[in-house]
Amino acid sequence: MAIFGLGSGGHSAKVGLDIGTRYIKMVHIVPTSARLQLANVGFAATPIGSITDGVINNADAIGEAIYQILKVYNFKEKRVVCSLPGRAVVIRQVSLPVGLSDKELKVAAIGEVERFLPFPLDEMEYDYEVLGEIKQGDVKQTSVLFVAAHREAVQRRVEAAHIGGVESVEIDVDPFVMLRSVVEASLFDDQDTFTQTFLLLDLGASASSVSILKNGILRFTRIFGTGGDTLTHAIESGFGAEYLDSERLKKEKGLAFIDEESEFIEIDDETRDVYELIRPHIENLALEIRRSLAYYTSKYRGENVTKIIITGGGSYLKGIARYFEDDLGIPAVHANPLKNMVYIGNESPERVAALVPYMSVAAGLSLRQAPPKIIGRHCLRVSIEPNYEFGSTTQAGNLSA
Repeated sequence: MAIFGLGSGGHSAKVGLDIGTRYIKMVHIVPTSARLQLANVGFAATPIGSITDGVINNADAIGEAIYQILKVYNFKEKRVVCSLPGRAVVIRQVSLPVGLSDKELKVAAIGEVERFLPFPLDEMEYDYEVLGEIKQGDVKQTSVLFVAAHREAVQRRVEAAHIGGVESVEIDVDPFVMLRSVVEASLFDDQDTFTQTFLLLDLGASASSVSILKNGILRFTRIFGTGGDTLTHAIESGFGAEYLDSERLKKEKGLAFIDEESEFIEIDDETRDVYELIRPHIENLALEIRRSLAYYTSKYRGENVTKIIITGGGSYLKGIARYFEDDLGIPAVHANPLKNMVYIGNESPERVAALVPYMSVAAGLSLRQAPPKIIGRHCLRVSIEPNYEFGSTTQAGNLSA
């Protein structure tokens, strides 16, 4: 799998720090020759309004929340690796002539991508990885994946971490990070899942993403603007309620799927009202997923996705797996990025289990530091197809916010 390090200072961080729009998460995983050990997890609400389009605009508030996680959950490790959401970065695959030197490859890749960057190159942090060779007609080409983010967006994460009392030594990219914990380390109950063609659906607060993999190879990623906050704002508008009250209503009364034919389930009026408010937005997301599936099957000559794996805080919405399974006609299951780890921390197992949907990115970041020899004993390996495609309907026009 691709490894990026925008503004990298080395690969020695042991703690993954995921600064999300609604929650900040920290995970410390200790790999041993015998097993993966989950040493610590931490969790706090992100101060409201401190992040816009995935970019921090109040580093002091974020830093204070990080400090509280360190204090409450007693984190000892202070070197962390952070990440940027896909909508805050530019990700492009480019094809270049075979046989270029490393220096020539870098110059050529920049030349291909520079016109797509929203800022001058000297204002961006960037990294790239050679994916392999592809054929365009009869001509062999070198496929390169180029990733860039505005320097200020990167620096604000580093600054927030520093204010919080930790040192951010690397910045990774969410769509790739998640693959380590949700796919590589999950070792699914159905052992054929890894070799199937499956869709990974991440339901975040401000956006959702779909990635399609086959035989452990990432082929396709799309990011959409519908997230958990979309549903909360719909409730907020419909009920005339405050944001926090609407968020509570979503958690307590929200349903993605109602079985109208069941005579054993009674739905009260408030639950049905919440359902009617959020249903159009869930349907809109399902429509976007169907379009992605249609594009994928047209590109890969009718090849079908056989399973959906759901992660992210939005996967808490009751009935969400049933909804997508029913709407898309594809079996859907919830991911558990911590499933195959032995917990050795001080929190109750029940408390840790409740945090599982939120921990995909933070766990993937922590796994980044594991030595390849050790990680190979516990994890399968995801790679990126040379013809990989990335797209976003939420790409921030101003990545520095």
